Amino acid sequence: MAAPEVPIDIDPETGIWRTDGLPMIYLPRHFLVNIQKGVEAAIGVEAFRAMLYGASDLSALQWCREEARTHGLSPVDTFRHYLKRLSQRGYGRIEITALDAAAGSAAVTVRHSAYALGYGPGTGRRVCYMLEGSFSGGMRYVLEMAGRAGEPVCREVACAADGHPECRFELRCEPVG
Repeated sequence: MAAPEVPIDIDPETGIWRTDGLPMIYLPRHFLVNIQKGVEAAIGVEAFRAMLYGASDLSALQWCREEARTHGLSPVDTFRHYLKRLSQRGYGRIEITALDAAAGSAAVTVRHSAYALGYGPGTGRRVCYMLEGSFSGGMRYVLEMAGRAGEPVCREVACAADGHPECRFELRCEPVG
């Protein structure tokens, strides 16, 4: 199967890479995995997980807002497009396996996760938590566009680095307040 095309435009003057008009940085997978391992060692897994969650949630929300304007996509199609782009950028093969946009819930499966592969199958714990905030930010966009109150929450419930055949995430919407 041929790899899907990802449009990359490189400004010859500045060297800035863009996909769909958004500035991008192209990095080797081990760079991101090594950063995660280093920060985990420095501040602990739970502290880093919390920090990543907020940052990746906000980044996903911003990305979805921008992409929806660029492509004129519906909120759910924007969320699907976001996951497709994450897949195309090497985070793994990401698939929505269940989605209830009205309820703000979803199940997402990641096969060949960059983080699980980087840590290895014998790690004995879930390591793909960077994607939790990304998925909640995508769902936050769907809820925002529907005018629905609630806080999307995502948790990794299974990880290939913990011996599972794939990584699985569950999203749900919690009441605010």
